[in-house]
Amino acid sequence: METRWGVVVGLVTIASLVLGRPSPGLAQENDTCLMCHSSRQMFQNNPRADSLVVDAERLAGSVHGRLSCVNCHQDLVDSEFPHAPELERPNCAVCHSGVNRVYEESVHGYALSRGNPRAPTCEECHGGHNVLPSSDPRSPTHKVRLPNTCARCHGTAGLLTDQLVKLPQSFTAYAESVHGQGAERGIATAASCSDCHGVHDLKGSVDPTSRINPANVARTCGQCHPDIQLEYDRSIHGRALETGVRDSPTCTDCHGEHLILSPEDPDARTSAAHQAVETCGRCHNDPIIISKYNLEGGVVGSYVDSYHGWVTRRGGRAAATCVSCHTAHLVLPEEDPLSTINPANLAETCGRCHKDADYKFASSYTHETTSITTNPINRVIRSFYIVVIIVVIGLMVLHNLVIMNYFMVERRKEEDHSPWVMRFDKSQIVQHLLTTIAFIVLVVTGFALRFPEAWWVEGLTELGMTETVRADLHRIFAVVMIVTAIYHMYYIFLTDRGRVEFRSIVPSWRDIRQAYDNLRYYTWQSDRKVKFERYDYTQKAEYWALIWGTILMIITGLILWFPQLAVKVFPAWIVPAAQTVHYYEAWLATLAIVVWHFFFVIFHPEEYPMSWTWLTGRMSESSVKRHHAGWYEEMKEGGGAGSGSGDTMATAERYAPAQDDEEATR
Repeated sequence: METRWGVVVGLVTIASLVLGRPSPGLAQENDTCLMCHSSRQMFQNNPRADSLVVDAERLAGSVHGRLSCVNCHQDLVDSEFPHAPELERPNCAVCHSGVNRVYEESVHGYALSRGNPRAPTCEECHGGHNVLPSSDPRSPTHKVRLPNTCARCHGTAGLLTDQLVKLPQSFTAYAESVHGQGAERGIATAASCSDCHGVHDLKGSVDPTSRINPANVARTCGQCHPDIQLEYDRSIHGRALETGVRDSPTCTDCHGEHLILSPEDPDARTSAAHQAVETCGRCHNDPIIISKYNLEGGVVGSYVDSYHGWVTRRGGRAAATCVSCHTAHLVLPEEDPLSTINPANLAETCGRCHKDADYKFASSYTHETTSITTNPINRVIRSFYIVVIIVVIGLMVLHNLVIMNYFMVERRKEEDHSPWVMRFDKSQIVQHLLTTIAFIVLVVTGFALRFPEAWWVEGLTELGMTETVRADLHRIFAVVMIVTAIYHMYYIFLTDRGRVEFRSIVPSWRDIRQAYDNLRYYTWQSDRKVKFERYDYTQKAEYWALIWGTILMIITGLILWFPQLAVKVFPAWIVPAAQTVHYYEAWLATLAIVVWHFFFVIFHPEEYPMSWTWLTGRMSESSVKRHHAGWYEEMKEGGGAGSGSGDTMATAERYAPAQDDEEATR
C-alpha cells in the first residue's frame, strides 16, 4: 500500500509541476485529477474504489460535466499536492441550497441529522460523478427507474431506523401492484415513488403536511385519478375526513398503500370475495367504530348471510357486492337525495342487475329485511324453527335411541344365553375403560385449547370448563393415561395371562398374507374367508399404533408440561418440535379411532349397534367362528385349553355351551 501511494504522490507531484495548480471553474483542468482517479488499477485494493475511480466520459456526460472537480471537492481549493487521503463529503447545498433546505425537513434529512448511518444522502439517490437529470431514462431518479433506486433501502431486506424500528418492505408490495407492474412495463404514466411521497420533501404519514397523511391522500391520488378524487370528496367518507374524523377511510384504507391491485384480482382487498368482511367490514363490523359514531350494526353479517354474500364468498362475480349498491367512491348516506340507497333511487339501483325492479322489490332486500335482529318477522320465524328443530329432532333422536337400546339389550341377552368365550379378563377390561375415558377427555381438552372459538368449546365454557379447569383436566387424565400405560407394561410382561396375550398380538409375516387374502375375499376375488387367530392384522395394527402413539404423546406431553427441565437436557428446539408432534399425533390418533376402531366395534355390519365384549369380556361362539375361526379351531383341538402355547385360562370360561342355568354355565 505504501508503494502504491508513493507512485500516486510521484505522479501528482510531476503533474503539478508540469500543469501548475488547478484553477476552479476550468473544467479542462479535471485532467490533473483524472491522471490518478481514472485508473482502477491504482485503487484496486481500496474498499472505496467505486467512488474513487472516475469514468471521464460519464463525468463529461453528467449534469456536472462542465464543472471542475474542486467545485464539489472544495477542500482541495487551497490544498497542496498530493492531497490528503480522506476528503470531506461534497456539500451539494453550496449550489442547491433550496433543495437542501427541503431535504433537511424530510424524514431522510431528519434521520441524517440524528446520525443514522442508514439515512440516504444525495449521492446515494442521484449518483456520484455521473449525475443525470431525472428526465434521462438512464438516471436512477427517472420515474421508471426510481422504484429500484428506493428499493436499495426499502427492498426485501427491510430497513431499520436508528431506534431499530422496522420499516415496511415497500418495494416488494409495490412491485406486485398495478402501479409497479405498469412501471415494470415502462409505462411512464404509472405512479412511481415520488408521485406519492414527493421528491426531496418526503415526510411521514403523521406529519400534517405530508402527501401521505390521511387528510392529504385523496389529493395525492387525485393527481392521476382526479375524477375519483372528486367523487370521494363529495362522499360521506371524504366529508367526514375533511371535518376531522380521522377514523373515516381514505384511498389507502380500502386499496392498500403499496400493494394496490385491480378489483378483478381475486387477491385484491376490493375484490368481490374480500370486500364486505375485509375492506368495508374493518369499520362497519368494528363494534368500537359502530358505537362511537352510532352506525347501523350487523350490516356486514346480514350481507354475508344473504344470497349475495353466499355467492361472493364462493368466488362468484355476478352477485351484488357493497359497491354495487353503495358505489365505490361516491358513498352517500340514505338521507342524501343523491344517494344510490335513497328510497327515491333504490329501484334504479336494484334495476342495474334486476330488470323491471320497482320500489317494492327493492325494499324487500335490504340490510334491515335480511337481518334476524332488526326484522321482527325473521326473528319470529327463527324462534319458531329453533323450537321446532329442538323438539322434532330431539324426539327423533330419542326414538332412535330407544330402538338402538332394544337391539343392544337383545344382543346382550342373546350372548348371555349362547355359548361364549372369555375374550378379556377383568384386568384387560379395566385397562381398556381407563384408556378410553382418559383418551376422550384428553382429546376434548386438547382440541379445546387449539380451537377456542369452536361452538362446542364455547358451549363447554358456558358449562364451567374455563381455561384453568381445562388445563387441570388435561393434566389429570394425562397422569391417568401414564399410570394405565405403566400398569399395562407390568401386565404383559409379569403376568401369565398378559404374556399369552402379548405373544398373540406380536405381528408376523403371516399378517401381511392374511390382509391380502382378506381384501381379495371382500372384493369377490376369492370365495375363501380368512381364518384369523386370536388377533387379526387390524387389531394388531391398532394395538401397536396405540403403543407407539401413547409413548410419543407421553414424551412430548412431559416436555410441554416441564419445558424448563426439558431444555436443560435437550436442545432448545425440542419444545416447539414437541408441540408440533403432540398436536399432529393427536389428530392421527383421533382420526384412527373414529375411522378404524369405531368401524370394527360399532359400525361393522356384523357388530352394529355395538359389541359388548369391551364391557363384559365375553365373545359369543358364533362371533368367534366368524371373526377368529383359526383361534376357534385351536381351542376345539386343544379341548378348550387354548392354543397350547401356555394359555392358562380355565376351559369353562373359554368355551362354554349354552345352558338355561347361567350360573352353571359359568
